[in-house]
Amino acid sequence: MVGYAVISSEGMTPHEGGLDAVSGAAERLGEGQCLWVELDEEDEEETADVLGAVGLERLGAERGRRRHPKVDRVGDTYLIVIKTLWYVEDSNQIETGDLVLCTDGRVLVSIRHGEVDPVPSARERIAADAALRAEGAAAVVYALLDRVVDDYRTALEELGDAVDDLEREVFSDSRRDVIARIYSLIRETLEFRDAVKPLNWFATAIRRREASMPVFERSYFREVAGHLLRVEAEVDTCMSLLTTVLSAHQGQIGTWQNEDMRKISAWAALALVPTVIAGIYGMDFEHMPELGWRHAYPVVLTVMVVLCLLLYRGFKRNGWL
Repeated sequence: MVGYAVISSEGMTPHEGGLDAVSGAAERLGEGQCLWVELDEEDEEETADVLGAVGLERLGAERGRRRHPKVDRVGDTYLIVIKTLWYVEDSNQIETGDLVLCTDGRVLVSIRHGEVDPVPSARERIAADAALRAEGAAAVVYALLDRVVDDYRTALEELGDAVDDLEREVFSDSRRDVIARIYSLIRETLEFRDAVKPLNWFATAIRRREASMPVFERSYFREVAGHLLRVEAEVDTCMSLLTTVLSAHQGQIGTWQNEDMRKISAWAALALVPTVIAGIYGMDFEHMPELGWRHAYPVVLTVMVVLCLLLYRGFKRNGWL
């Protein structure tokens, strides 16, 4: 069974049925009406059948063709592929899904894959706004894209909070090695950027009114394009900040290692003095200075302690201890 809805300025009527019902609904569309078919991408064969039933099979149903964000046009038919994103706080990871939109202006097929589903929010918005319903399939495309970009902004805020927390920890007095966390956030930010970067040209063209695609000439698409460009700029800012934090932390680690080496060298020098003196007097030669002197033992111990104290004071003054 396939869920679909007939949309007009008067209202939005949901239905459910097989391929024949969907095909019949597409054929019976009147003036000012559009058909919205909603699919969850679980069965690729069903997706191909639905696209064929509503006359959109020329766009292709192979999932391999929809791996990357893009906007394609075949005649008066559009294929829009956009990534859905959500942030998993427990693992500090960005997860992605897909939203594929196929439309010829009268029929729209939306195909969703992933945990985040922008369809319910867009459906409620279309059902509540008569002005949007009057715009037909273009308004549904707008509502879906706007919701996806809003999810981008939410995920970006959460990613930004994670980056800020990491930055504060790196520049705190703590001596924790967080290289693994930095690389993890860089990887997630790159995944975020890969989802939005391919749509830069598309958003720029809409803002400049150079999209050369009639469906995107509505003014509300320029608002979505502006939000998308701002998201991309903020993702680049996150990446720059993470790169700076990584360089700073690597410098910190080098400084910590130098400090540790100085401490180790200083303590080794302190231990060397009594070791050398004890080694000399432990040679057990018969004729050695002060062997017969009654105060030789306490004097030698005193010399050891004094030399160690002098070395300790010198190392402490120079910041080695």
